Amino acid sequence: MDLEHTEGAEDSSMASETGDGPRPRPRPRPPRSMGNGDRPGMDVGNVQASGTSTERRRTQKTSERVAIEIVHDIMADGLRTGDRLPLEAAMVDQYRISRASLREALRLLEVQGLIRLKPGPGGGPVVGTVDPANLARTSALYFHLSGSLYQDLLQTQALVEPLCGQLACDHPDRAEALDPFTTAPDEPLDEAGYRDVTVAFHRTIYELADNPVLTILSGAVTHIVTDHVVATMDPVELRPAILQEHAEIARVIVAGDHMTARRLMTEHFERQHRYYAEHWPSRLRQLIEWR
Repeated sequence: MDLEHTEGAEDSSMASETGDGPRPRPRPRPPRSMGNGDRPGMDVGNVQASGTSTERRRTQKTSERVAIEIVHDIMADGLRTGDRLPLEAAMVDQYRISRASLREALRLLEVQGLIRLKPGPGGGPVVGTVDPANLARTSALYFHLSGSLYQDLLQTQALVEPLCGQLACDHPDRAEALDPFTTAPDEPLDEAGYRDVTVAFHRTIYELADNPVLTILSGAVTHIVTDHVVATMDPVELRPAILQEHAEIARVIVAGDHMTARRLMTEHFERQHRYYAEHWPSRLRQLIEWR
C-alpha cells in the first residue's frame, strides 16, 4: 500500500428507574489538567517474552480473522492504492464466510483507511492508503486512557524527529529532495503557504530516513501535535525563525553531517516546545484527547 502524506459534557445525575429513593451521584471524571503526581488512566498491560499479553487472549472474531487475511492477500498480490479487490460475492466464496462477517471485516479496514468502499455500479472495495493520521487517532485513544499528557507527546516528538534527520543524512537522494528547502523564502508566506512548506519539509525528512516504521510513527506523533496543539497555539511570531531553521537543517543533512543534523533538529523542536510551555503551560498538562 502507498503511505499517505498526511470533549464530552459532564455526566448528569439520573433519577432511578422507579423514581423512588435518592438520585445516584454522578461518576466523577478525572481532571483534564494534571500536576506532576499520580495520573488517572488504565493500567498499561505487560507483554511477556512470548509476545502475548499476561491476560488470557480473547477468541478472535471471524470478521477480525478475515480482515487479517484480506490484508495479507493485498500484500501477497502486490496491490497498490486504488487497485480493486474482488467483489463481495467472490470474497464470500474465497474466505468461506457469511456476507455479514465479510462486511464487518471490510468495515474494520475501512475505518483505518486501508480500503475504500466505492458505491454504485462498478463500485466495491478498493485498496486505500497507509495514512499516519489513522494511526494517530487510534494512538490518541490509548494515550488518553493511559493518562498521557501533551507534554509527554512533545517530549516524544523531540526524540523521534531528530532521529529521522540523522538517518536522512545517509540517503543518496537527499540533495535533490531537500533542494527546495535549503533557502528560506524571501517573502513572508500566507497561512496556507506556510503550512504547505512546513508539512512538505518534515514529510521529506521522514521519507529520507528510509525507515517505514519510523516514518509512520513520526507522522502519527506530528499529526496529533499539529491537530491538537499547533492548531490552537500556533506561534505565529516564530514562523520566520522556523523557516530559517528548516533551511539550516536541510543544508546540514545534504552535507551528511549526522550529529549536527540531530542537534539542530533537537534544538528546533525544543525552542518551539519552550514557547508552548511559557505561553500555555496548563494546556501541556492536559490529557491527550481522543477525537
